[in-house]
Amino acid sequence: MGELSSQWGQCHNLTSLKISNNKIFGRIPPELGNATMLGVLDLSSNHLVGKIPKDLGRLKSLLKLLLNNNQLSGNIPSDIGILSVLEHCNLAENNLNGLIPKQLGQCSKLLFLNLSRNILHGRIPSDIGSLQSLQSLDVSQNLLVGEIPQQLGVMKMLETLNLSHNNLSGSIPFSFGDSASLTSIDI
Repeated sequence: MGELSSQWGQCHNLTSLKISNNKIFGRIPPELGNATMLGVLDLSSNHLVGKIPKDLGRLKSLLKLLLNNNQLSGNIPSDIGILSVLEHCNLAENNLNGLIPKQLGQCSKLLFLNLSRNILHGRIPSDIGSLQSLQSLDVSQNLLVGEIPQQLGVMKMLETLNLSHNNLSGSIPFSFGDSASLTSIDI
């Protein structure tokens, strides 16, 4: 119980910070962006509030970003797109709003992306379709609108796709019919 100290940002050799399933409250300190060796940042299942600091974009070694199951709000920072080695990003079950940043399409190593159970709106960016390593995409239970981007159907590694409980319209792209890797799809 307590707040997350900004002092963690001074631990320049820190490679893993896992403080999940606790009663941590308050904001994520922007100073965490100074711990540039971090490979894993897991602050999931706490009581964190406020915005995701754009300073996390300085964590160039980050493989896993787990901020799910908190009360975070505001936009998803486009700076996350700078994280070129990011493999696992879970921002589900928060109060994040705004658009899904198209810059996420630049995280070329991304295997798992979960943005579900937020209040994100706008369209699913077609840039997400350029994530050719992505195996799981979940953007369910948001306020997303528009058509399903055709690019999602040509993702070679995508196994699970959940777009359910949104306000999507249009038809399901024919490109999904050629997807050999899909094992589960929920629209």
